[in-house]
This record gives sequence, structure tokens and C-alpha cells, in this order.
Amino acid sequence: MKIKKLIGALFLSLALLGGGQTGVQAQVDDYLVQEDDAYDSSFSGPLVYCTRADTPAAVSADGQTMPSPQAIDFDPGELLGCVSGELGLRKFVENRDHTFVVTSDKDGPDSVLEKELVDADVVISQPFWPAYLTAERIAKARKLKLAITAGIGSDHVDLQAVIDNDITVAEITYSNSISVSEHVVMMILGLVRNYIPSYNWVIKGGWNIADCVSRSYDVEGMNVGTVAAGRIGLAVLRRMKPFDVKLHYFDIHRLPAEVEKELNLTFHDSVESMVKVCDVVTINAPLH
Repeated sequence: MKIKKLIGALFLSLALLGGGQTGVQAQVDDYLVQEDDAYDSSFSGPLVYCTRADTPAAVSADGQTMPSPQAIDFDPGELLGCVSGELGLRKFVENRDHTFVVTSDKDGPDSVLEKELVDADVVISQPFWPAYLTAERIAKARKLKLAITAGIGSDHVDLQAVIDNDITVAEITYSNSISVSEHVVMMILGLVRNYIPSYNWVIKGGWNIADCVSRSYDVEGMNVGTVAAGRIGLAVLRRMKPFDVKLHYFDIHRLPAEVEKELNLTFHDSVESMVKVCDVVTINAPLH
């Protein structure tokens, strides 16, 4: 699993677990980190380890402040989002006399996760190949105090079970919001232009122009709407504006008037109202 903005995960872990023997850190004895080691840890390609150049490191696009560490204890360019990379946390954790277990063995009753979870205080899991914290697992983890996602999302955690057991769930806000919004734009263009089926014709050594264009359209002039206009949804709207589309959104919190004017947005007070007029709808909100 390749995390492009992995330093964001490291920042939050430092913020939550550091700061002397107070708060959460004073109570923590064992850490259990689950990561995917599918990527070669010797990878030496470019790795983004900070926020975008046009976004101040200490403030996200919506004005929320973010952790501002004074130093890092790894070499920029190291791949940290794997078992061997250990999120760059081993030195930090073990220097504070805590046990640190890192594994990708997470499935089944005999997995490392299942065995270590019994006395773990903190579980850190990456979002795209996560360690599922089910109600059954949470019931066994009597010491568990904190479940961190090294990224964004908590749908791998039984939220009612953690509420019932007074366990804190945390994620790395804004760590990959831009990456996701760019992915959404890519999917919109790919689907509207019928790109993948057309590409498959080429891969098969043929070309059926009639088949390709029968489901291929210009995105220009279309009505594009997002369900939710938070960090990701708003970033999608901003990136779709140059395509000369009509932009719509639904959110329980209406955007500021100046943002609506800037992007020429149409606000809808219900999903039903929006989907009636849209050619494309993207959902940028948790589904649970």
C-alpha cells in the first residue's frame, strides 16, 4: 500500500502519542500497527511527504490548523507506509519504553493481529487494506483506548462498538483530500468519455470507433453535482469548474456565499432535488 502523503500520518501520530507522560501517552503500553507490505520497501522514487506547495503546512484549505512538528527522524523519500517502513514510528515509540508490533498478518483467528490485539492499547491501521475492528475483536481488546487511521476513513471500525467501549477513533484529516479529489475528477472524465472500454479495444489489438463513441460525451455543459461539499467535495467542484460545467451541491452545511459566487454553485437542500437535474453525481461523504 503506497501512501503518498504519509508524513501526515506521522504528524498526527506524534501529536496524539507525544508530549511527555500526560494524556493518552501516559496510559499507553503497547502499540499495534497494521500495514500492507505489498510495496517494495527499497522503492526510491519520489514520495510526497508534505502538503501541497500552495497550501501552508500549518493550515488546511478550510482554515483548520494542522500539526506542525519541529523535526522528522527519517530521510525524506523513504517509503514509510509498509511493514518495513513502520510509519517511521519505531524510534519514537520505543524510546518511550512502549512495545511496538507491526504486521500485515491481519485475517483469521490465528493472525498476528488477533493475538496482539488482546493487550494492545492503540491500533494504527491504513485505510486501503485495513485491519477490521469488528465488535467481536473490540470485545477481546479490553485495553484498547485508541484506533487511528493512517489516512482518512473509519468504515473499517465498528463505530457503535467503540462508542460502547469508550474507545477514541481518530484519522489524519486532510492528509489525502487533494489526492482523492483529483481521483474523482479522473473518474468523471474517464466515465463520461468512455475511456476504459475504448482503451480495452486498443489493448485487444482492435479499434471499433462506432462502439467507442456511442457512449462517449463531452463533459462541457453538463450538470455535475456532489453529495457533500467538505474538503474533498469542494476540491472536486474547484477542479471541475474549468471544464465549463454547471456545478451543483448538497450539504447539511451550506458553503459561504462568496464561495458559491466564485464557483457559480447551485445549492440544493436535498439529494433528491439535486440528482433530478444532474448528468453526473459524485458522493464525497462516508457511506456508514
